[in-house]
Amino acid sequence: MRKELRDILSERLYLLAFLVQLLIAVSITTVALMYASLSSPEVMESYLPPQQVKAGVVGDISLLQVENLRLVPLKPEDNYWELMESRGLVAVLVAPDNLSAALQQGRAVFLLYIDNTNPLSGFADAMLTRAVERLREQRSMAEVELSVKGRAPDAPPEFLQVMYGILLPFILLLPTFLAANMTTDSIVGEKERRTYELLAVAPLSLREVMLAKTLPVAAVALAQAWLWMLLLTLRGIQVHNQGLILLLLGLLDLLFIGAGVVISAVSDTVKEANAGVTMLLIFASLLLFAPVGGHPLPTPVRLIATLSSTPAPELGEVLVGILYLGILGALVLLLGERLLERRENLRL
Repeated sequence: MRKELRDILSERLYLLAFLVQLLIAVSITTVALMYASLSSPEVMESYLPPQQVKAGVVGDISLLQVENLRLVPLKPEDNYWELMESRGLVAVLVAPDNLSAALQQGRAVFLLYIDNTNPLSGFADAMLTRAVERLREQRSMAEVELSVKGRAPDAPPEFLQVMYGILLPFILLLPTFLAANMTTDSIVGEKERRTYELLAVAPLSLREVMLAKTLPVAAVALAQAWLWMLLLTLRGIQVHNQGLILLLLGLLDLLFIGAGVVISAVSDTVKEANAGVTMLLIFASLLLFAPVGGHPLPTPVRLIATLSSTPAPELGEVLVGILYLGILGALVLLLGERLLERRENLRL
């Protein structure tokens, strides 16, 4: 087991795969945070670099205290919608030509144009609205109005379910998918190097050999999943029930590792095994993520979405999912052991 763990952690291809997973996790969480700004714009304040989001301004805004936006001066005769597209503006705020004079006269009117198609529109809307609200509080004797054209609508409740139901499970399942490949590389690699026979005649049972091959893979996969959950939490995306999620992922790792053992039993070269793993991952991805209803049992993706998004989930469905995944994983692993034993007897 120590040897297998050292081999995994020293293999440059696996280290590259871990790095790619990290980049995918960071990229997806960044996209998720950007789209989260549609429903909760303030969540972006801690993640966006200062003045990264650009907004156009027309007129006198000398008395406005606008935060976290890069302001671009525009002319009244400009086409605001065209400039949003050509100059990368998220919003345009039109203020009175002389704001001080308008406030002294008792009424100041602002007009805010928002690009609904931009995921940062909610953030710009919140920052500019906050500045106008602050001016209204400071000049309570004057009437300060803000009209908005194209305000981004509130995200529907299903939006967060899509985020938790697709992106977060995808991140957490990346180590599980890699586990099947690491398993076949470990077992079939021994066959290609002609060292598998040494294991067969060593004073170890086949089950002990399999445990030594698979337990380090499962440990590395779970450690990665825990790190990705920690990364998501640090990025401000709440992941509830992490212990149950790790248990669920551990059983799913068992299933994919067992499938890797089955593929290893019927493969004599790493090339054959990689082809088998590729077909397995394509089939698993379609089965796990395809929007097909009517499943009699809860799918792992749905269970991960439910556990991660709900502080107090309904444990009945979760326990059913854990039970059938555990049974299925044990059966597949046992099948792989029997196939390995049978193939070894034929070789001998």
